[in-house]
Amino acid sequence: MAPTENIVEWQTNEIIRSLFEDENDVKSRTLDACMETDSPAGSSDDFDPVVIADKLRQVADGLNDNVKFKAALSDLKKAVAQEAAEAAFSNSVEALCQTQSAEVAPEMQLIKASVALGLYVMKSSPDLKNTVQRAMMSFLNRRVRTWVTQQGGWDKVNIQD
Repeated sequence: MAPTENIVEWQTNEIIRSLFEDENDVKSRTLDACMETDSPAGSSDDFDPVVIADKLRQVADGLNDNVKFKAALSDLKKAVAQEAAEAAFSNSVEALCQTQSAEVAPEMQLIKASVALGLYVMKSSPDLKNTVQRAMMSFLNRRVRTWVTQQGGWDKVNIQD
C-alpha cells in the first residue's frame, strides 16, 4: 500500500537527519540497526533512511565541481547570513536544476540539487548545519512530498546518478 503524505513527510525528515549525521553518529548506526524506531502507522518496513541518505550523498558528490553549483552556494551563504535561508535554498536549488538534463524527472532534479547543496553547505559551513537542515526539510516536503508519495515512498524512489 502506498504511504500517505504524512508518512512521506516523516520519511523525508528521517532521510535528511541521516544525511546530516556527524561521523560519530554514522559509526554508531550499525550498533542501532537492530533497534526499532517510532515510525508512523502504515510506514513501510522496507524504509531505511540511512540507505537512501547514502545513495543521495553519492549523487550529491557529483555536483560539487559544477560552476553553477558553486555560484548558487555562494548566493546561499550570503542569504543565510541575512536570515533568508528557506527562500535562498529554494532559489539556489531552482538555479541548479536549470543546468541538469531534461531526461531526469524534475522531482529528481530537485532532490539531487537540494541534497548536493545541503551537504556542501554543511561541510563548508558547519555553523549553518541546523539552518540548512530545516530549510532542506521544508523544501523537500513542500516540493516533492506528493511525488514521493505517488512513487510509493522514499524506499521506492529510484535514486541513481
